[in-house]
Amino acid sequence: MDRESMSHEENYCFDVAGYLIVRGVLGRGEIAALNSAIDASGRSRGMLGWPYPHREPFRDLLVHPHLVWYLNQIVGQGFRLETEPELLCDATCDTGAPLEGGNEPRDPTRAYYYQNGRRFSETVRAVWALSDADAGAGGFVIVPCSHKSNVETPEDVLTCRDDMGLTLQPGLRAGDLILVAGALLQGMRPWKDDGPQRLLSYEFAGRGVIRSKGTGPGTDEDPTPEWMSAITAEQRASLYRPGYRSTTPPPTIHTDGASVRLDESRQVYHPSVYVRNPDSGIDEKEFYFWDLCGHLVLRNVMDDAWLEQANEAVDRFEDRIEVGEELARGSKALAGTGRPLLSGLLQLPEPWCDPFRRMIAHPVVEHRLNWMGASGGRMGGATAFCSVKGGSGHSLHDANEPLNPGRGYIFQNGRSYCEAVTVSWQLRDVPEGLGGFACVPGSHKAQYRMPPGVRSCDDHMGLVVQPEMKAGDVLFFMDGGQTHGALAWKNEVARRAVLIKYSSRNFNRSGGEMAHPENRWGDLVDEMTDAQLAVMRGPDRDVFNQNVPRLEVSDGQVSVSYERGGALYSNEAPTGPVASKGGSESKGN
Repeated sequence: MDRESMSHEENYCFDVAGYLIVRGVLGRGEIAALNSAIDASGRSRGMLGWPYPHREPFRDLLVHPHLVWYLNQIVGQGFRLETEPELLCDATCDTGAPLEGGNEPRDPTRAYYYQNGRRFSETVRAVWALSDADAGAGGFVIVPCSHKSNVETPEDVLTCRDDMGLTLQPGLRAGDLILVAGALLQGMRPWKDDGPQRLLSYEFAGRGVIRSKGTGPGTDEDPTPEWMSAITAEQRASLYRPGYRSTTPPPTIHTDGASVRLDESRQVYHPSVYVRNPDSGIDEKEFYFWDLCGHLVLRNVMDDAWLEQANEAVDRFEDRIEVGEELARGSKALAGTGRPLLSGLLQLPEPWCDPFRRMIAHPVVEHRLNWMGASGGRMGGATAFCSVKGGSGHSLHDANEPLNPGRGYIFQNGRSYCEAVTVSWQLRDVPEGLGGFACVPGSHKAQYRMPPGVRSCDDHMGLVVQPEMKAGDVLFFMDGGQTHGALAWKNEVARRAVLIKYSSRNFNRSGGEMAHPENRWGDLVDEMTDAQLAVMRGPDRDVFNQNVPRLEVSDGQVSVSYERGGALYSNEAPTGPVASKGGSESKGN
């Protein structure tokens, strides 16, 4: 509480995951007072109106300093209580009901907004743990990242018939506070623990949000003035005043452009120019998972014979494996030996190249690439990752912040626009917790920079996930959009995964001969100056680190900067002037 604002780590966590756990906010005395009042009353609702002194601990929580401090920054100053507090337990909640929330269709009264450093989560649920709730014990559950979902939640995820591994039941200790974005999918599941179930929920909203009616007698008044009796019901509906029982939810007016009619159901009517395409060939669960998390695993793409052939090929050319640098970047959690790689799999002699060439334009993969980023994507080389026990991980890298259009992700008009996708074919099992590919689900929509602890995994705040995979599975991930890397390999069995990068038709990620001005334009560039040649280059790769010639202006004069940054993937960019004194072109690589 001695800080002016939330830490960068807290901002990142709430922005990416949609929730934040603040540990140990309540002391033992506060917890005891709240539990005693609940036990004495024998009720689970109406706490703010209980007789004195039982109501006082709950009224104090309304303005608890820690809660106020966080809500001012997450909801905005002027936040207010939206619904009365209640205990979340099997006795008060329908544990079989579908989850509520999600960002599609968008509900502005609970939505998450961020622009130019300003954030508003219009509704936030504050849940106080008055007793321990171990992970896996049941009770309150959420679907992280769903506050930014662009895709309607599949019915199976809502009901948890098939939650696709997305549903999380946060582990809490008595005294913890969890702040949950209103747009996050959330709900209750049956309690499995033998101990007491004591989660106390308050819901807060932004100052101007119209969401629910109050409970006071004033809400029963009829706000319709007498003169409105002379106009139609549809006209009266258009003039409604919010906040009363009779106007919450508000009336719904349907129209066909020529007439209006009142819909007594009062369900939201918000027409769209788009309809689902049943002929798209897209699995809607896959699309939802991809948009929500930034990665996708397809099961059993490779059969046993194919796997055996691929592993035999790696064994056959084991002497070509090269151990690269250690990529932990100072991380304690990821430290280990260098990364062994076997490159050039597509160029191996026959028949050893065959299992890897089968991966080229494979229909299962190509079909997903088409809806992930459109046709025309380019496949790079195939490289086998062969980490052994004790091998280092790879510090997490890439994200949506800072923005990089050539490697980012955008959802618009029902389409995924991912400009860089990496596909990893699993030749051996990847057991949970033993290392390999790791990522931060939802980070492809991050609006804060990745904290150092997440990058190193030394303090990943529970955001980093290592998907469990089986031999024959295929992993897709947003290379450049989603924060990703690898955990140190702890398995006795060496890792075997074939990594293939795909670039979209829209951006160049690899340089190439056509980056040189004379190859792209021919004689047109003869006798041009260095500055002129810099703007005549073909598409190249910059990677944010200034790896291509750039024009700079100083004192009204234009000059060329050739200073190199890091992460250089292309050797096509010159390191100095490329035009001779006479103006003719000469390569300076």
